Amino acid sequence: MDPYYEARVRRVNDAPERTDGCYVLYWMQIYRRLDHNHALDYALHQAKELNKPLVVYEGLKLSYPWASERLHRFILEGMQDNAAAAKKIGLNYWPFVETPHDSGRGLLRRLAADACLVVTDDFPCFIIPQQTAALARHTDTPVVAVDGNSIVPMANLGAPVSAAAHLRLRLHRAFADAWPRRAAAKPRFAETVPRRVTPPFRPWQAEDLTRFLAKLPLDRSVPSVPGKRGGSAAARTQLRAFLRRRFRGYAEERSPPMPPDEGHASGLSPYLHFGHISIEEVVQSALRAAGADGRRGLNPELAGKREGFYGDDPDLNSFLDEAITWRDVGMHWMWHRQADVSQLDSALPPWALATLRKHETDPRPLLYSLEEWEAGQTHDPLWNAAQRELVATGTIHNYLRMLWGKKVIEWSKSPDEAYGVLVHLNNKYALDGRNPNSYSGILWCFGLFDRPWGPERPVFGTVRYMSSENTARKFRLGEYYEYIESLPTIAEVRGT
Repeated sequence: MDPYYEARVRRVNDAPERTDGCYVLYWMQIYRRLDHNHALDYALHQAKELNKPLVVYEGLKLSYPWASERLHRFILEGMQDNAAAAKKIGLNYWPFVETPHDSGRGLLRRLAADACLVVTDDFPCFIIPQQTAALARHTDTPVVAVDGNSIVPMANLGAPVSAAAHLRLRLHRAFADAWPRRAAAKPRFAETVPRRVTPPFRPWQAEDLTRFLAKLPLDRSVPSVPGKRGGSAAARTQLRAFLRRRFRGYAEERSPPMPPDEGHASGLSPYLHFGHISIEEVVQSALRAAGADGRRGLNPELAGKREGFYGDDPDLNSFLDEAITWRDVGMHWMWHRQADVSQLDSALPPWALATLRKHETDPRPLLYSLEEWEAGQTHDPLWNAAQRELVATGTIHNYLRMLWGKKVIEWSKSPDEAYGVLVHLNNKYALDGRNPNSYSGILWCFGLFDRPWGPERPVFGTVRYMSSENTARKFRLGEYYEYIESLPTIAEVRGT
């Protein structure tokens, strides 16, 4: 096996190999797509080796944390795309969606019991690790988890780092060797046993999602976002629109807060989070748009530098640094430390924790409750605008997300309370929440992957400080405020 593939594969239990099973089961948890998917590729390879059919099982429970109409619809739209694609290629695709009348209790274990092997996604965050470990404990079938998180396997990136600059050098050194292996597009389903397998349950199908969702006990205060569809087809549409209209100018203009169609943000993070598109496909498309191929044109002498490594195109370099380096920083940190992100004490570097604890009892200029935060009822129009964008659209502009987090720290009773507020708001409303990069982005506001900054300040100590006033001086915010005013109010979205 290719060493890059070997580095992605992890045995989760010690169950002996089975050849008497009916199929190879791919349990699709978070890489919710049928191409550019390392776990699916591995499952296909094993099915071919064992001369067994492949079954893809994609499930959705009702009881996951922060379950809402918004998250459910986005996932279900992806499942609709997968069902349509699987039908065209003759793939055994078995979707299951829990309802109040059918919990699916024990279903996954029954499917695993009939399998030669269970392959699943090795995603280091949210409920995925616990779900994988639980199945591995309760089945006699081998369970294998495959890392499909990035271009370079997480296991090949060494020990955890304290700054993005340290990981950037490792990524650059590994990229040229890793990239050609990652350029393959669609898996070869025809090479597996094409035999149809009858599922032991009735697979989910719903043509009218609105009617279906209305029957489920979901949080209606977080409704779906009009015009923002989930799924691989929508993800590719978003990618093409970005490369065609907003990619040029990315290096210089990505930071100013702007309306989504006028700024230079890619808008891809929700699709990357739910696995509706892979980072390989995003990077491959960006390279193609810039006339590069991922190997020729690299500047190895600039390995570790923020600019110039991927070639002479500044927009390409800036975008790939965000899409690869900064995305992998959070993924790699969560992957290797298996950090307990529920508490600041276990998540922050010692210097940041020490300075925040030193200033924990400092008087706060203002204090807000969780209800006020959630409703966007602070004295700061810019913070309120960012919160309104989050509630209405499921996203916040990248630059404002940092300011949004810093202000919650400043106006909360303690760092721990601020962290709880930020995790709740982000995971409840953000389409790209519940992700390693969500947690690392929030924790950056508290000092993770940063350094001490002077002068020492009340509340923050030597953690980096940001202000709305400086942001307003740095950027022209008129168009952003006009965009925010065009959105539904928070009260309208939440039905309050």
